[in-house]
Amino acid sequence: FGLLASAQFMVKNKIRKSLFEQGQSISNESKNKLGLQIQKHALEIIDTRDIDNIALYFPFRNEVNTNILVKTFTNLHKNIYMPKVLDETNMAFNLLCHKSKFSINRFGIKELDNTDYIDINNIDLMFIPMVGVDPNGYRLGYGSGYYDRIISSFDEQSIKPLLVGLAFEYQVFEMHFGEMHDLKYNLVFSENNEMFSYLID
Repeated sequence: FGLLASAQFMVKNKIRKSLFEQGQSISNESKNKLGLQIQKHALEIIDTRDIDNIALYFPFRNEVNTNILVKTFTNLHKNIYMPKVLDETNMAFNLLCHKSKFSINRFGIKELDNTDYIDINNIDLMFIPMVGVDPNGYRLGYGSGYYDRIISSFDEQSIKPLLVGLAFEYQVFEMHFGEMHDLKYNLVFSENNEMFSYLID
């Protein structure tokens, strides 16, 4: 690390710790209730009529649940893909279906046990989990960089997917912490029908 990078790393870790503590203070009942509201709001706004392939995630720690999205998109006959960690640096997305079997990865996150992967350039819509998001739409993750790397690997000639975040209000951070290599959301939905739209550079 250079001095600047090291300082930014420490700032992000401090923010992560603060956001983790805030998340732990909210009851599971409240998280479920608010998560339902956030998902329904996203479904009201996002037009999925011309969308076939959707990337979702299995919630971990204090992330907003995706259970309503999974149910709705399944009923709409969309193809749903979930993230799977392949090794220390690479992640892929494999198909969710009613016969899917699951395992828990080394991070403690649920994954699908199949090799039905999609070319990342064929995903139309991605719901990406977060620890937090800054005023410019930059995502704060867990620091492993999996999502940053996969987003940066998109073919420049391809139409990039819509990148969506689901956030509890406390995760929408007022301080700027984003860096150029960080993933940037197009839309973030929070409780109380809040929606944040960000310009993409």
